[in-house]
Amino acid sequence: MTRIPSAAPVTRIPGGAPATRVALAAVALLLAAGCGPVPGGALGGAMAPVPADWSSALGGDRSFCEIESRPGDPHSIQLECFLWEGALFVQSHRWALASWWPVESWAAIWIEHPEVRVRIGGRIFELRTVHVTDPAEREPVLRNRGYDPIPAGIALFRFEPSARPDVPPDRA
Repeated sequence: MTRIPSAAPVTRIPGGAPATRVALAAVALLLAAGCGPVPGGALGGAMAPVPADWSSALGGDRSFCEIESRPGDPHSIQLECFLWEGALFVQSHRWALASWWPVESWAAIWIEHPEVRVRIGGRIFELRTVHVTDPAEREPVLRNRGYDPIPAGIALFRFEPSARPDVPPDRA
């Protein structure tokens, strides 16, 4: 049997796994931890009043934000929040609510549990999601996002101040 020499020696760590495989797994884990949409748990940060002008909180008309839902079993995700006519929105990809989707999507969780906490720039806002299904509101928002024609299946949510009784309605 002829042995073909390898191009570079393989460094092994204790336990026998090649170091390159371990390094790649570590990099993948770090990237997944810092990128969305990768679901996580409860969010930490300072509570803040709901701003009268979301553009000041976002630092413009769009920004990444983290949204926590389902306080009994916290689920959080990072998405791009954006403004349309002064209101704060997020959207899903087009299959988030498809019956064949392999896991429970954040969009389905929000429909069932609309009370959320949104973290933007280290500040947490107590909000409620409104699933926008009315074409008169939905279509202009998604057209502004660059969809023409608008694909079926995109879940669009608008954020409003929380309706929970333990959250003061006027926190501005």
